[in-house]
Amino acid sequence: MTNPYGDDPTRAYGREQEYPSYGNQPQYAGNTGHSAGQQRPEQQPKVDNGPFFAGIGATALVAAIAGWVVTAILQAVYNRFEWGTVWAYGLVDPWTAAFTGALAAVLSGALMWLLVQGVPSPLTFYSWIAALIVVAVVALPFLAAQSWQAALGAGIVHGFLGAVIITLTDVVAGRTVHE
Repeated sequence: MTNPYGDDPTRAYGREQEYPSYGNQPQYAGNTGHSAGQQRPEQQPKVDNGPFFAGIGATALVAAIAGWVVTAILQAVYNRFEWGTVWAYGLVDPWTAAFTGALAAVLSGALMWLLVQGVPSPLTFYSWIAALIVVAVVALPFLAAQSWQAALGAGIVHGFLGAVIITLTDVVAGRTVHE
C-alpha cells in the first residue's frame, strides 16, 4: 500500500487534500448494497405486534392489581387511624383504581404504538409525554380537593400507577420495537 500524499511523514494535510473519508472509498463500501458516497435510506422501526400487545395486556393486568392493592392499603390505613377526612379525592374504591390503572395502561400502550409508527426517537417522546401526564394527574387532586389529606391519597395512587405503567411500557417497547 502506497502513501497517496507522498513519502514525507511530516507533511501536513492541505486544504485541497483533506483527511480521507472511508465512506467515500469503494474498498470500504462493504456489502451493504449501497454504492460509496450514498446514505442508507432511513428505515421505520419494526414492531412485533403480537408480543407488543401481549406485553401491554400484561401491563394492564399489573397496573390493575397495583391500583387495587395500593388503594386497599391506603383505605385500610385511613380507616384504622380515623383521621376524619376522606382519604382520596374521587378514588375511594379499590376496583375503581384497578379499572383506572388498566385503562391507563392500555392508553399508554396505544400512545407508544402510535409514536413508534411515525416519530423519530419514539421512546424519548413517550417518556416525556407520559411523565408530564403523571405530573398532571398527581397535581390535579391537590387543586380540586377540599383538603390536602384527601388529595394526598389520590396523588400517591396516581403517582404509583404512573411509575408502574411507564416502566413496564418502556420495557415492552424495548423488547418488541426493533430499529
